[in-house]
Amino acid sequence: MNIIGVEQLVYGSEDVAAATKFYEDWGLEATGKSAEGADFALPDRTTIHIRRINDPSLPPASVPGSTVRECVWGVKDAASLRAIGAELSRDREVTEDAEGTLHSTDEYGYRMGFRLARRDFAPNALPETNTVGVPVRTNTRAEGALKHRVRQLRISHVVYWAPGDTARAARFYTDRLGFKVTESAKVLGYFLRGALSHDHHNLFLHRNGDNYGFQHVAFEVRDIDEVMMCGNHMEAEGWKSHLGPGRHVMGSNSYWYFWNPAGGVAECSSDMDFITDDWVTKEHDTPPHGGIGWYARPSDANLRPGHGEWTTLADALGPAPAAEARSAAE
Repeated sequence: MNIIGVEQLVYGSEDVAAATKFYEDWGLEATGKSAEGADFALPDRTTIHIRRINDPSLPPASVPGSTVRECVWGVKDAASLRAIGAELSRDREVTEDAEGTLHSTDEYGYRMGFRLARRDFAPNALPETNTVGVPVRTNTRAEGALKHRVRQLRISHVVYWAPGDTARAARFYTDRLGFKVTESAKVLGYFLRGALSHDHHNLFLHRNGDNYGFQHVAFEVRDIDEVMMCGNHMEAEGWKSHLGPGRHVMGSNSYWYFWNPAGGVAECSSDMDFITDDWVTKEHDTPPHGGIGWYARPSDANLRPGHGEWTTLADALGPAPAAEARSAAE
């Protein structure tokens, strides 16, 4: 289906002012803001949109409180977009807006959209780095030693809680939308990437009991120095760190997570694995090497329901999602 990656996230927030300030401090460029919402653009032309929680233009919420209302995926061409619409229309509602974006839901009832990708990103130059016996940088200070305001470069991936039959939910993305499984762990979930993506994952379906809803979005910066500078700046501005800094094993990316008043958590990351078609899908019983290569601090708390950004299936709005109901009836 030629999906490239995340193009746009749309939030419904209980506190637009706080959500707007968070993303400004986070290093996003505002293209418009008011008391009703804010819009942000990244250098690769991916976008973030914040609206009041009761804005009538928003898709229905999957959980109470501030959260992502829709994740829009970028598609290579019009033929792929038509193919996605035809495929999803077989068993669920698909609508098309005035701009040609398709809107539907996945197996959990999470709102998803599809549009022609608008990404246009120039490669980023990596600073010269010295290591023992290899002095690449001579007679000059390291760029990472010079404090500067960090700008997020692109949206890297999104994570949703995936209770119940997570394998079935992953098959929806692979069999019907052309995603590829990069890695999976029985106790953790599935790391998936779009058919045209080289990222280790654009989507992680994370299983943790009955937790349900949007979990986090990851943005990418130049390197670990910028991850650290971003985190330092956010803490100086009063935002609460959740987890990090550290480095994952599955994906290899460095990370620092912060609670996000727009909804869920935001991750600042760098140096994710680049995956080609030669990669062989890896299946694990448990996360390899414990899942985290190193970390500087423990988490402030478990990723828990009841924080306002996610909940359990039992507490989600209304009955279980339609796909779950269909499964029970089959």
